[in-house]
Amino acid sequence: MAGRKIGPKPRYDEESDVLYVRFVDDNEPTFVENVDDILLLEIGWFSGLPKGFRILGPKYHKIRNLKTLVVVKLKKQLRQIMKEKRHLLEQQEPIFTNICDKIPDFISSAR
Repeated sequence: MAGRKIGPKPRYDEESDVLYVRFVDDNEPTFVENVDDILLLEIGWFSGLPKGFRILGPKYHKIRNLKTLVVVKLKKQLRQIMKEKRHLLEQQEPIFTNICDKIPDFISSAR
């Protein structure tokens, strides 16, 4: 997509001691999934894709190795989220197929 930049966009809010990292620079609204008490994952509201993460209290918790905290925990959480989405899509597929099968009848009866 044109105009969409991919890459980490870190921002640290010193007053609240929160590190915000955004992967994708777009305007899609997000919701937050708690990974644990420190790590939050931002998920795109419409796409369902990861958009970034937040680390609560990195100074307070003296977090030195972000890679271990983020990579290990986020990978596990992302796998779980994608597994759940796949399951939901599989449940909805027969409903979608049924509706698509009925569209020609619906169009012909509307005339």
